[in-house]
Amino acid sequence: MNYEDTHSNIRASCYVVDAATTALQGYHYSTTGAGGGMPSPPQSPPLAAYNSHATKRPASDNGSRSGRARRGGAAYTITEECERLFCGTLRAVFLGEGNSADQDSLVAGVQNYNITTSAFGSDINAHARYAHSTRGLPSPEMDGFVESGGLVTDWMEMFDYVGGTRFRGFVAEKDGERAMFVFFDNQVVGNDLKPGLMALLELCDIPSFECSQLVVCLDRHTESHAMSTLSRDLGWVGFSLTTLDEWTNGDEITSDSWIFMGMDV
Repeated sequence: MNYEDTHSNIRASCYVVDAATTALQGYHYSTTGAGGGMPSPPQSPPLAAYNSHATKRPASDNGSRSGRARRGGAAYTITEECERLFCGTLRAVFLGEGNSADQDSLVAGVQNYNITTSAFGSDINAHARYAHSTRGLPSPEMDGFVESGGLVTDWMEMFDYVGGTRFRGFVAEKDGERAMFVFFDNQVVGNDLKPGLMALLELCDIPSFECSQLVVCLDRHTESHAMSTLSRDLGWVGFSLTTLDEWTNGDEITSDSWIFMGMDV
């Protein structure tokens, strides 16, 4: 069963950009059964609709070419928006940019864009699963290029339709271990995060990711009471304070922007 099934209740959609190839993949998290009335997600990323970075096409071009450009623009925007949340510490650790403030952005442009095809399912309590929707399309022409993202293997943006929250983050890999990092910035804090966390944990477990850890990045500028409540609630479900030591060969390093809480999955 996938997102097109009439008995499928879509709860979240996640769009993932491969940091090396800019390939864009869509994953839809659903529960099966009657009822629900959850809104159906679009078959392409919502960010694709009005993206200014996509190459403009002549009016005579057909719709499929225009669609490719929009999706290419979505891949660019997802990468850009995720990277925008990186502080200097995260850039140094995961992007290999050191502390140089004038480093070129990894999203200087996009040249190659792909959507690959595969399918999978993974059950949660026999009622929920992710379905993978992709389309095989040639690459649109776009200016610039995307360099390797250091330890970052994927950029991601997830829309939780239950809690009404959009999550941004990335997947990093070192020495064969993979972890998913998700930013809890001021647009996330204060929302109902439980359904989104369930979807993120399930996403960690699918074959495309196989992350052994989920790390949430809490905005240090969050109001103190809200921060205390959020960290307490995360502790109740299994998260604990963590550091970036394992990503820095044991070097003690902190972030002025983020506090990290992790959980093994």
